[in-house]
Amino acid sequence: MITSKVIVIAVAALFIGGATVAVAFWPEGESGKGGWYSWDPAVGEVDYSKISATPKIIDAIEGIYGIVYGDLPEKVSVPEGSELTYASLVEHTDDGITINGARRGAGGTPTATPVSFTTDEIKDMRIISYGLGFTDSYVQMLGADVWDSVVAAGNTTWNGYSANGMAGGTLGSEYTLSVDSLNAFFKDRDGWEDETFCLVVWGYITNYDALMTAISAIGGNVKVLCIDYYAITSLGYLLSVVDALGQLVGIDTADNASLSDFQDRLYSMTASITENDLTVYMELPAGTSPGTGTLTQLCFDVLELNNINKTAGTSILSDEVVVTSMPDVILFDVKDTRTMDQRMRLVT
Repeated sequence: MITSKVIVIAVAALFIGGATVAVAFWPEGESGKGGWYSWDPAVGEVDYSKISATPKIIDAIEGIYGIVYGDLPEKVSVPEGSELTYASLVEHTDDGITINGARRGAGGTPTATPVSFTTDEIKDMRIISYGLGFTDSYVQMLGADVWDSVVAAGNTTWNGYSANGMAGGTLGSEYTLSVDSLNAFFKDRDGWEDETFCLVVWGYITNYDALMTAISAIGGNVKVLCIDYYAITSLGYLLSVVDALGQLVGIDTADNASLSDFQDRLYSMTASITENDLTVYMELPAGTSPGTGTLTQLCFDVLELNNINKTAGTSILSDEVVVTSMPDVILFDVKDTRTMDQRMRLVT
């Protein structure tokens, strides 16, 4: 059972004051303070950057668990039959695999883009990553040898990996891929004609047809795997992506430690939850709140937390709505520069 507390995770205790916010003053509660403290919610911070399409989302889920339920339970192996299930994106062929990729923009319908790889191609695969989630996955799966396989990437894909030692540099936007940057990468790479490359991209890229035409002109053995970002409506689908990325570089599902670690950590938390009627509100630095259909909602769902924001996507909830709802748990991003009292509407 949660108790009244303010928890700060992995940040310094001192906050730097931020933007002025509109404040309503509410009667003081048992905590002796007003504002949103008045109903004694559990309050804490999470690293919102980890609530993304990457295996790091399990770190964020553990952070929320700690705020709501206390110390993390001991990690145990998930029992057979209790695993988070997912439909594999991979089909095995006589001489390799086919990964069932897809592309689409926001609100669109998916277009299937399956890509086949032979066993020989997989043995010496070189990855060009156009998504931080893909890079995170390979870092977890390949460890110190990751940069032997991931040889280049899009501009923002290296966030947190500045000392990666890769030789390919950054190749531009992950939304509209730069053909010129890609051409320059191959021009500067000795012996690339004898290697196999796979560009791993989110399916919302805007110039897929032009990219495929350019790759055909480049020659060599270069393939493009599109992963449908908008299909990530469950943690299970996220695991199916990690599984496919692993098989692309020769890691079988049963041997993928990243998958088993995720499953064990998730099960250890969910099996220990005894309360399922707690409400939650999360506020981002811009004042918006994640609602339904977001990755944040997936985190809340597995932890059996009832989000007071019932709107789709991110939106702004008025202070009056929050006060009327009196959420049991209030979460903020670690990057929020307001003091905790400012966030909790105690002071301007």
